[in-house]
Amino acid sequence: MKTVHMIGNAHLDPVWLWHRSEGVDAVLATARSACDRLDEYPDFIFTCSTRWFHEKVELLDPGLFERICHFVHTGRWQLVGPMLVQPDCNLPSAEAFARQFETGQRYYREKFGLTTTVGYNVDSFGHTAYLPRFLREAGLDSYVFMRPGFEEKKLPANLFRWRSPDGCEVTAFRIAETYCADISQIFENIEKSLAELPEGVNHTMCFFGVGDHGGGPTKLQIEWILEHGEDIEGAKLVFSHPRAFFDNINSDIHKLPVVSGELQYHGVGCYSVQRRIKVAMARAQSRLLQAQAVIEALSDYASENARERIEKAWDSVLFNQFHDILGGTSLDKASLTATGELLAAESRADEVITSVTRRAFRGKACPGEHRIVVFNPSDKPFDGFVEHGPWLQWGKTELSLFDDQGTVIQFQQVEAPAMVTGLRHLLFKLSIPPRSWRILKLIESPLAESCEQEAKGMDPQVAQGDMLETQPKQLLNRYLKITPGSEAICLNNWKLSVEVLDDPTDTWGHSIDRFEGVRKGAFTWSDKIEVVESGPIRKAIRLKGEFGNSRAWLRLMILGDEPILRLRLSVVWAQVRQLLRLRFETPDLVCKRIDLVSGGFLDRPIDGAEFSLNGGLIVSSKSARTAIIAPEIFSGSVDSHNVNLTLLRSPYIAHHDPAPAGMCPDQPVADQGTHEFDLLVYPDCGDEMDQIEQLAREMTMPPVTWDLTG
Repeated sequence: MKTVHMIGNAHLDPVWLWHRSEGVDAVLATARSACDRLDEYPDFIFTCSTRWFHEKVELLDPGLFERICHFVHTGRWQLVGPMLVQPDCNLPSAEAFARQFETGQRYYREKFGLTTTVGYNVDSFGHTAYLPRFLREAGLDSYVFMRPGFEEKKLPANLFRWRSPDGCEVTAFRIAETYCADISQIFENIEKSLAELPEGVNHTMCFFGVGDHGGGPTKLQIEWILEHGEDIEGAKLVFSHPRAFFDNINSDIHKLPVVSGELQYHGVGCYSVQRRIKVAMARAQSRLLQAQAVIEALSDYASENARERIEKAWDSVLFNQFHDILGGTSLDKASLTATGELLAAESRADEVITSVTRRAFRGKACPGEHRIVVFNPSDKPFDGFVEHGPWLQWGKTELSLFDDQGTVIQFQQVEAPAMVTGLRHLLFKLSIPPRSWRILKLIESPLAESCEQEAKGMDPQVAQGDMLETQPKQLLNRYLKITPGSEAICLNNWKLSVEVLDDPTDTWGHSIDRFEGVRKGAFTWSDKIEVVESGPIRKAIRLKGEFGNSRAWLRLMILGDEPILRLRLSVVWAQVRQLLRLRFETPDLVCKRIDLVSGGFLDRPIDGAEFSLNGGLIVSSKSARTAIIAPEIFSGSVDSHNVNLTLLRSPYIAHHDPAPAGMCPDQPVADQGTHEFDLLVYPDCGDEMDQIEQLAREMTMPPVTWDLTG
């Protein structure tokens, strides 16, 4: 006899095709309905996840929250999924996953006197390979999910041991068909739950209840289960919860198949749409992590509430990692709200960094002397290039830069971030130990009259000094040779192009595992190649390109004899239902691919399938190993001769198949407007994986630099 654990639940999206205020209303209605059903049916058990759900009830209906507490303590309101929300499970950083679990477990412990051991993300679109490690570190030994579904990823069974690349393991269960079921679906779902069990296992789970917009189990559903509990041949139905199920199969764990690596995908398009949210998320995460590092390194100068301010900012970030928000599949206004909240979180981190560092170094100021502090709060050494824009006298002075030992530091004046005559921006190289700093001295002196006249006529984008080799048609150093063409840029033996494909898919990219739209063409670059910088440290050229109604500028930069091409692509995107990608054509066969993902590195197939990215990737061929480091590009594919980074997609916002794409032609279109992409291309990068991680980290968390004057 097999036991079917009937799991009463109410999947509830705080934000999706509705705004957050409506999500709050759904929480209150769902909680009351669940408590009423628990009162009416003494055998019924309700399963519920996330801190956000319970916290809203606690704040807005204390009496209802008391009812929930009573049912928790009697074992009939079962807590699972100790996270703030059910997040996207690919893009958040390892630190963000740890915080999701920590904030949920802490809330459960403080409010209910217990924690949970069951992870629960039933609607997330995919699950990173290192999630078993994150679960174990949070004290969880089991995991419930639904996506990718049966038709999206073949698994040996719906119950298995899920193992991460570093050997951590949890027991995982994939829900058959759906986490919600009406009366007409329950019997079919029970059959599917039984059919996908491993050999020799006599327990399974079947989920029921009204969901997405909340609701929970209905009287009809509960009464159907009571009436038909013994009607299925060879099986019995019992009201239950995930912990009871996992406890019952504990003795059978050795019978379960092992599944290693990531569980992907439900909607590959979620990782290349609504880029503004993803960029804001990545920047907020990085800035908050840096703020924490600043507090740790300069703890004596942190205010009493500095950590509390960081915690509040993290709460905003964690909420907006909800899978339909970060995945870009919500209403346009909801996406704009999320982006604003993430920018505010980054701003709060900036405020903490500013207050702590200025308080710590204020005593090192020297009146009449212009000092520059470059602080490395990381626990890793910094050895790289720093850009800083000191506030000076509108370009009418000559500058000299010295380190803390009085040694001259070579620098180059480079393009400032504003188009204002006289602004100056400095680029220089510096080495800083972990959690340490350098205090530099900047000296201004009047320009001689002849120099002043020369400065007036000088191109502000081209620095003076020992000129590096920048030819009109090439950019060169000892390791790199870059030759622009009308459509493709040659980097050593690689070819780079910015391509446009038709993209007839919906917002999610449902029912596909790769983008195979018709290639419409590529951005064509003007014959005029502008030398933007040519100085002792950096040389750069800029190209202008067009495609359809869109335009782009491509800046290619080399720093001295560094073996890395720094690439900045600025795009004004105006295409509809099309896709923009950066294509790298490799000179020989790609034989290995390793991606940076949340939690570490991951080998992935070279078959053209689309995968989310979390910092970049490394591809190997017979002749070389090349890293592409791109912390703000979130999706890509690799086949035998191409690396394709998916930059932008422009479906209609919140378009879900099978609705016709043209049914609302005035619906907002995703990702229109200005976007900037920064990436490093590192040919012959060797086997130093730590260096690749370090470069990605330094792109998102460079040293903290400011003027110390007065």
